[in-house]
Amino acid sequence: MKDFRCRSCDSPNVELVLDLGDQPWGNNFIDVKSDTVAECYPLKFCLCTSCMLAQIDFTIPKEKMFVNHSYMSGTTRALKSHFNDIGKKIIERVNLKSEDYILDIGGNDGTFLEFFKDKGICVLNVDSGVRQAQICNAKNIPCLNNFFNKDQAIKIIEDKGVAKIIHGSGIFFHLEELQSVFAGVKLLLSPDGILVAEFIYLPEMLLNCAYDQIYHEHLLYYSLFSFQNILNQFELEIFDVELKPIHGGSCIAYITHKGRESKSPRLLRLEKKELVNGIDKIETYFEFAERAEVNRKILRDTVRSIKQKGLSIMALGAPVKGSTIINYCKLTTKEIDCGVEINPHKFNTYFPGTKIPVYDQNQTLIPDVYLLLAWNFKDEILSKLVDFRKNGGKVLLPIPKPEII
Repeated sequence: MKDFRCRSCDSPNVELVLDLGDQPWGNNFIDVKSDTVAECYPLKFCLCTSCMLAQIDFTIPKEKMFVNHSYMSGTTRALKSHFNDIGKKIIERVNLKSEDYILDIGGNDGTFLEFFKDKGICVLNVDSGVRQAQICNAKNIPCLNNFFNKDQAIKIIEDKGVAKIIHGSGIFFHLEELQSVFAGVKLLLSPDGILVAEFIYLPEMLLNCAYDQIYHEHLLYYSLFSFQNILNQFELEIFDVELKPIHGGSCIAYITHKGRESKSPRLLRLEKKELVNGIDKIETYFEFAERAEVNRKILRDTVRSIKQKGLSIMALGAPVKGSTIINYCKLTTKEIDCGVEINPHKFNTYFPGTKIPVYDQNQTLIPDVYLLLAWNFKDEILSKLVDFRKNGGKVLLPIPKPEII
């Protein structure tokens, strides 16, 4: 990759794996009444062959993506339930005292911290989203409306001291200031504290052919192998791990200062499994790219076949990953009638880079077929579509392989 160096180890040995074309920022939902055209940027999935960190090679400034955006953690029951489960496990692991507090980095609208607040535990969120911070503070969950980095960590220490628990869900692969953020975590984490890092698990992403996880907000894609390579720079170490189905396959890594804890048996097993399955070999990534190209063709052909039969098809959900699918597959209003959402911040907007409108699901006529872009919440969404399917409605899943159910 010309003039690009690895975001972690600064190596120039970065290989292109999959080029998804020029795409808009996937959360750039523009009002249907606006004449604004979404700007497009390169979207290339790459691999550093020095430290085996998967990443993209183009950075849209964080201020553009993470200050005024529409994603809200509290939209889905499944995610709230997942957060509550993680909260229970944290309490089981750590003896929290009255003076301790839990910090959530990039905690969005405070959904994760609600569990602890309800138990009388001190909490603090740091999130750059304006609307998200407002919602969080309205719940009486204090939120610093800013980006987390080393400087922010120093200010928090001055005000509150070190944190017993630091949590981050879906934030550690967003990091434009990668080194500064982990330096801040190192400073802010108490000597006996735990960092709980949740991230989309790269081996599952590759297995599921989930190319839609690749978008501009996701600068980095972690295996345990590559994540530990980053942590080594800051004397931090993973000591336990869990895999969860949320977001199509996530890893919850439990991390502390190096040398404090021994590695759990399940961590050792998973580290071994990664190497057996070739996470450290570039051929594994090229094979993923080949499957993504095949899946793109199958999805395009399936959607066009549905339209040729005279049936209506709507995109169900407008997640940022859906923008990757629509733009990578070059779907337009000829193939997709519209999208429908339950998030009011996306009503009456266009899918980024298209003229496919997004409407309020509860105010839109039911189609013959739903293209389920939020496939990672399949079980929750299908449970709401029982009557739709009983009456002959079909659901098209795009990932891991396009199929009509």
